[in-house]
Amino acid sequence: MEVILLENIGKLGKFGAKVKVAKGYGRNFLIPQGKAVPANAANLAKFEAQREDFQRAADLKREQAQERAAEIQAVHLTIHARSADEGKLYGSVGTQEIAEAFKKHNIDVKRQEVRLPTGAFRELGDYEADIQLHAEVIAKAKISIVAEAKS
Repeated sequence: MEVILLENIGKLGKFGAKVKVAKGYGRNFLIPQGKAVPANAANLAKFEAQREDFQRAADLKREQAQERAAEIQAVHLTIHARSADEGKLYGSVGTQEIAEAFKKHNIDVKRQEVRLPTGAFRELGDYEADIQLHAEVIAKAKISIVAEAKS
């Protein structure tokens, strides 16, 4: 299936590119999310006529993501977790816990935006996590995992 991209998509293509994708990926994700349109003659003509509008909308999304990134990088999260005496966590701190910690600071971060390349955190300490807000915008979040007060 061929589609025209309406925004930059990592590892797939840039804005305005005509790319081949799997039918399910195009029909079930790209087109419903407004990230692409099917590449037929009518859509090609419409895209060329509205190229500037699409470019402005894409630029606006990127600017909003950059503003969110600045807000995220200004915050240092502290997550309290149960741990053993030697610093190992009972369980782990993953994407869900990080997203919830941002909500406590009134910052909207979705679990799907949090990237943990080495996996969930399993020990107390200071970490960095990538928050991918846009294909071109990745914020670095500073996270400290501290022991919960024992009762």
